[in-house]
Amino acid sequence: MTLSAPRTARRGGARLVAAATALGSVFLFTASGPTSAAEEPPSAPELARWTAQTADSRLLAPGVEYFRYKETSPIAQRTYPRELNVVRIDPAKGALRIESTFGRKGGTSETVREMAAAMPEAPLAAINGGYFMNEGTPDAADAVPETIQTFGATVRDGEVMGASCVLGKNRHSVVLQYGVPYVTKLETDISVTSSLTEEQGGPYGEVTQRVDDVNRNPGGALGCPRDADDTAGELGPYEDAYKKDLAAYTDPTEFVLFNYSYKTTTPKPDVNKNITADDQAGYEVVLDSTTGVIIDGGPDRGGRTVGKGQYVLQAIGDHQVDWLRRQHKEKATLTVTQKLWDHRFEADGIKREIPLDETVDVVNGGSLLMRDGVNKYGSAGATGYAHGSCARLYDENGLSKKVSTATPQAKTDVCRDSRTAIGVDDQGRTLLVTLTGPRDQYSPDGGFLAEVTEPLKALGVMDALNQDGGGSSTMLLGGDTRPVNGLTDGPAPGVERRVYDSVYVATGGSPVVG
Repeated sequence: MTLSAPRTARRGGARLVAAATALGSVFLFTASGPTSAAEEPPSAPELARWTAQTADSRLLAPGVEYFRYKETSPIAQRTYPRELNVVRIDPAKGALRIESTFGRKGGTSETVREMAAAMPEAPLAAINGGYFMNEGTPDAADAVPETIQTFGATVRDGEVMGASCVLGKNRHSVVLQYGVPYVTKLETDISVTSSLTEEQGGPYGEVTQRVDDVNRNPGGALGCPRDADDTAGELGPYEDAYKKDLAAYTDPTEFVLFNYSYKTTTPKPDVNKNITADDQAGYEVVLDSTTGVIIDGGPDRGGRTVGKGQYVLQAIGDHQVDWLRRQHKEKATLTVTQKLWDHRFEADGIKREIPLDETVDVVNGGSLLMRDGVNKYGSAGATGYAHGSCARLYDENGLSKKVSTATPQAKTDVCRDSRTAIGVDDQGRTLLVTLTGPRDQYSPDGGFLAEVTEPLKALGVMDALNQDGGGSSTMLLGGDTRPVNGLTDGPAPGVERRVYDSVYVATGGSPVVG
């Protein structure tokens, strides 16, 4: 098998930054033919309900196989067959690395194609990554929100890019380290510690303060609460500029850290008109990220660019602002600490720290699809479709309960959105998977989670995580620029959506013997 080489060697010391947003549809980008004419196309595994498109299967590189499937028998309410795309990565057959990237900026969004273009070399394959939300007030005149925030634990090259949701929210993440994905439930622990004693710190003399999040607008955590102080927003949930429902969790007393990867100016008050907690002027300081020395700062936060080797720390709330002002006035040094805790075995009382260094990437995810080979969503048969809240829209056969001549299916919703998943099989191979279909008002463009776990189970997947889906679902193969709306021979394509990050496989790494 292979072990990924140090990132400094692989990336030439450069840190790639990419981002997220929404608009659009589902894409598959294809390259042409096997890597070498002498290499035989791989044989696609047989899957129930899916027909392998053998002419499209190919070897992208030694150890990287691509398989394409079409739905064998579409249901009555679906006018065109969906397709399943699988990239299977075998570390025993080639020097490969599996990592994530967020393109050029951590504070704005890019397409998977743009992220790949920012890399020194084109990846062999890539999929969209974690969940994200657009910050700012919806504005039809401005189709591209200035900034975004990731939700769920997100790490790039050992640096936290987004804090974890509270542990009870059933969110998992995938750790990408040494070329082997590890699906688990993670907790981020971020703090700032002053060089002042409690007495020197005055009335708010706490030496250490908890940092609520990284690279986002203070006052409003979107998508999920980050701690017990975050409460459902006064106007949430609401729709963003892309008509996507958002849940806002407000907290008028926060510290938020910004790092060099943010690559945009820090947020000013009242970024989001739906959230009053972010209206405060607050306080902001610039830190040397190595020494903790306060370089600059003052009231009226926002509008600063984080320099290389720096942090910017923003505070809102009387207590937090007074504390940070005191640190600035007394010329304190502030030490930032970031920790990552693995809670996969928390039932056994185990909380394991994952040391953060440049080998660690983390991509946040949603539902746990497979764990130790167990299908978490049952069968896609007679009772496997309509689970949980989806039962209100669909019957046990997956047919819409709301059928009329004008609307042959209820609507495209989260129950049947396009899907992106990442998993590891029983041979240690990584699988990147998308399940997509034509996106229009009449046809479900994706599938229930049970329709994803069924082929994953057949492919021998042991652990798998559902990534961001719907219009974000994207697969990129090779360097071809031809976009396709889910189906390589289907209806006309839509528009590729900008997303927060992507997971990719590329050549590189060091072979390990034994």
